This record gives sequence, structure tokens and C-alpha cells, in this order.
Amino acid sequence: MWPGRHHYTVPEWSSLPVGPDGISELQAEQLHLAAISAARRLGVPENGVLARGFRRLETRQVCGIIAAPGISLEILPKLKDDDGALRATLIRMLALAFDVPLSEGQITGLSTQDNDLLEVFINLFVTRLAQQVQTGLMRAYVPKEELLPKLRGNLDLRQQILRRAIDPSRLHCRFEEFSENTPLNRLLKTCLLHAGSFARTEPLRRRITSLTERFAGIPQSRAPLKERIVWNRLNERFRDTHTLARMLLEAVWQNTTYGTFTGVALLFPMNLLFERYVSRWLQRALPAGTVSVQRRTYTLLQHGAYPLIPDIVIETDAGPLIIDTKWKDLGDPIGSVSKVSQADLYQLASYGAVYDANRVILLYPGTAQDRQPTVWQYTATDRQVEIWLVDLRATQNRKDWEMLARQLVTQV
Repeated sequence: MWPGRHHYTVPEWSSLPVGPDGISELQAEQLHLAAISAARRLGVPENGVLARGFRRLETRQVCGIIAAPGISLEILPKLKDDDGALRATLIRMLALAFDVPLSEGQITGLSTQDNDLLEVFINLFVTRLAQQVQTGLMRAYVPKEELLPKLRGNLDLRQQILRRAIDPSRLHCRFEEFSENTPLNRLLKTCLLHAGSFARTEPLRRRITSLTERFAGIPQSRAPLKERIVWNRLNERFRDTHTLARMLLEAVWQNTTYGTFTGVALLFPMNLLFERYVSRWLQRALPAGTVSVQRRTYTLLQHGAYPLIPDIVIETDAGPLIIDTKWKDLGDPIGSVSKVSQADLYQLASYGAVYDANRVILLYPGTAQDRQPTVWQYTATDRQVEIWLVDLRATQNRKDWEMLARQLVTQV
């Protein structure tokens, strides 16, 4: 549908020129409309993804990709590195946050300059699906209703009386048929059709076309994200592929006014993604049951108003350790207190007091030399707040995170 689209890559909190020195007004409008739809789906303000400025589009604290006919805009994390490494960092975070198993070698291969983020996940979906289809599509007993000259299964007596009382030559039968027309297969086929529309390179489009032929006898789903899939030992092998399919299908934007595809947005608010990425790693690295996420134990006021919901609570022998993640570049080194939000410091002070926490930590993205935390003392209490920076490039595997987790838990 959109072969040969122009591709642009920019970091978050930057701008893309519109006009003679940049993209056209029409392209800017298409991207902006897709961004508004994505913002509504993400629950952020309409300008929370892309804002229109004077002859420019301004990115916000959301990463991913927005595509429209003839153009795509990839937004990468605002970290110090080249585009390939930043794309690898984003893919690594997404893979863990959304339970997509990827090796470091696969992440490196997928993050090449030839791929944009949408192409990366379409490629990954197609590869995973092709591997599973080699051993056959899933079949299941599917309930059906049909008018037949002979009884098959059970007679639907109510429908027979209402619709066939005058002419009983055909029977309203209800039965089960062993078929490939299952909710899972309908969802996968629908995702393939959409992926073929948005694939940028000819080799990938050919792979999608070939794979779609295997689903020839399966109808497209009218509401793929509402398909009810019951997992069992037979279809469990498709779970990873299903995760990718849902991610791609959720990105599709349907213009209800004109009824045609006008854009796709695969976008992730970085505050939420960073929190989910850190919490998933800590849950893997520390003993089971010691790490809880978004705990809602206490409120600020006694009658239940204003819940106090820390991002991460780790139970330690010395008491609760509270961590709040913040997606913000504090600079290198941290130095001034003014670089840390006053509201964040107030928030951690409240968490520490109400949860009677042993320690409270603000965790930011940083660089390899930032392993030692900065510690500040709260007044009128013996509690301190620790500022930690985690290097997303240096924490690529479980061993790295286990070491960081031990440092977080044991640091005094």
C-alpha cells in the first residue's frame, strides 16, 4: 500500500521541519492526525505525541513510529548514541516489557539502519509466524449453526419453530466442526493483511504475500482484538506470535469518517515503558515475591483519598525499599539539586513516611560511569533520598541486572 515511503528518524523532544526545507504540509497533517488518534488511545493529551509548531512538528516524551501514506516518522529515545544503538535499546526495552523473547544477537540484527521500528516488528511477527506455520495451523472444534436437509448435531428447536415451522424441509442444526477457522487464526490473518499494507521493503512484502496464502480458507476478523482465545498446550506455541500480532493490530488507526486506512502509530510513552522495563528486570533478578509494582496499600488522607502508588516496592530484611522511575536525562554528572524535580522529591518523602520505608530511590537513565548514587538528606527526618542512574546500554542481560539489583538492595 505504501511502498517507497520516505522515512525520517528523530529523537524525542525534538522537531521535524515542515515546508520547503522539510516534509510537506499534507504529510505533516497526516502524521499529526495519526498522532492525535494514538494519543487518545494512550490516554495522553492530543498534543502529547506530536505538536504542531510554526513550520515544524514537535515530538514529545513518546517513542515509536508513526506512518502515513508516503511517509514514516520514527521517534527514538533521547540518549547519547547513534540511531542503530538507540533503536536496539528501544527494542530491548519493548521485548522485555511485552514478553517478546529475543536474544541480544537478534536485537542487534533487527536494529540495523535498514529497518525502522515498524519494519522491525512486522519482520519479527512474520518470521515467528512462518516458523509456527511450518508445523501446521491450529485446528479446533468450532461451533456452527446451519440450515441442513438432514439433522447434524443438535436441532435448535426454538429457531426451528420461529423460522422453519411452515417449511420443515430444512433443519436448523447446531454442531461443532473441526476447522482452521479459529479466533487465533482469524486474528493472525488479519494482522498479516495489515502488515502487508505497511511493509516498506519488497522482500518483506513478498514474504507476507506467500504466508497469507496459507490462510486462504480463513476469513478476516472484523474485530481481531476482541477475538476470545483460549490457550492450551496445543496452541501455546503461538503465544509469542500472538503478542506481536496484538501489538501491531493495536497500532492500526482506522479513519471512521472515510473508512480507509490513513495512518498507523506504534508508540510507547517512555515514562511507562521505562518503569515497566526496570520492574520486569528486578522481578527476574530478585527472589520471587519480593518485588511489587504499583502497590496501592496506602492513601495520603485517612478517609481514602489520593492513593500513594509507588512504582516499585522491594521487601528487604531491613524494611521496604521504594523505587520511583523517571524517564529524564539529568546530565552527567548529576551535580545540582535543581536537576531533580521538587515534586518528585516531595513524592518520595510521602512514600517513605507512609510506607515506613528503609530507603527511597529515584531511578533515572544514565551512563556507565554513574554507578554510584547521589545521596541527599531530607530535613526533619533521618531518611535520605538516593538518586540512581542505570545505563540501558550496559544492562543488556540478566547478569547485569542481578548485579545492579544487588547494588540497589545492599547499598547503604
